[in-house]
Amino acid sequence: MDDRAHAVDLLRRITRFSRAGDLDEAVVGELTMAQLRVLFRLRNRGPLSSGNLASQLGVTLPTVTSVVDRLVTRGLAERRDDPVDRRRVIVAIAPEGQTLVERVRQGRRERLAAAVDAIDDDACQCLVRGLEALAGAADQIDAGELRAELANKG
Repeated sequence: MDDRAHAVDLLRRITRFSRAGDLDEAVVGELTMAQLRVLFRLRNRGPLSSGNLASQLGVTLPTVTSVVDRLVTRGLAERRDDPVDRRRVIVAIAPEGQTLVERVRQGRRERLAAAVDAIDDDACQCLVRGLEALAGAADQIDAGELRAELANKG
């Protein structure tokens, strides 16, 4: 395996580690991973139409509708009328959903902090340099995707 493929595998391993506590009953109760994904998407991207949400998550509209129904029932998400097109419904994260997402994020942060604290200073400095490079590349890709999305709308 080359270094780049190995780096991707290691990042996936770290992501799994940071998310390992996500479904702790004390934090999320009986939420499914799909419900958690929807809440995080709504928290990170703001209110979205059901169709846009389904598209961004790579699922069908009936799937996202079912997940949103359960989140609305639990008071974690809410449906709103689209002020521009009254035929469309917008899904937004509710205050209780926001609180839950923040608890999950804090748990992830604490798990990662514990792992970083367990490595020596030299390894930490190397990690920071590598992550800065990776974050810069991710920012460039995000900026390019945003430009492409804006160009397609214009």
